[in-house]
Amino acid sequence: MDHRVVNARDRRVAATVWRVRTAAVVVVGGFAVVGMAWAAGNAFGYRTLIFAWTLHFVLMAWISGVVDTAKPGLRGRWFWVREWESSVHRRLGAWWYMRFLHLVGWERLTRRGAVFTGTRASLAALDRQTRQSEFSHLIIAVLVTTVSAVAALAGAWDAAVWLSGLTLVLHVYPILLQRALRARIQRLQARRAP
Repeated sequence: MDHRVVNARDRRVAATVWRVRTAAVVVVGGFAVVGMAWAAGNAFGYRTLIFAWTLHFVLMAWISGVVDTAKPGLRGRWFWVREWESSVHRRLGAWWYMRFLHLVGWERLTRRGAVFTGTRASLAALDRQTRQSEFSHLIIAVLVTTVSAVAALAGAWDAAVWLSGLTLVLHVYPILLQRALRARIQRLQARRAP
């Protein structure tokens, strides 16, 4: 049998396995998120901080599984940080948010998965990590903002406030911080390029 045919078949099988695995993580994980959110809502009330907190964190666990399984390319123009954005990130307090994360010990908790070793050679891996984090936070922010809008339309203003407030702290500011970090990475990579 021709070597190229075998390789093409192997690639098709691998692609099919990847699609099935990704779909399973998305669907089964989605049902798990709904189930856990439902349980938290029934136990503590849907209009509480506990429900909002639970929803955010089970969504974070779910999106981590999706991104780890799907390994999206994340090479779109959206991920390129424009020069003017740095001043916006600074004015909105992205660096203050980073100081807050250091203060509460978030860096120590997430250090296990760190890919940056402090060398220029690890900048590409750090760039990829910021894209994954930004993408994950963006997906969750969109999902929870949708839930917040539905809650507001239903007259559950307290639920909408809890959900929106946590979205700002847990997802919008992390998106700003990832983009601010990537702006620095892009400047360093541009200096290194011939």
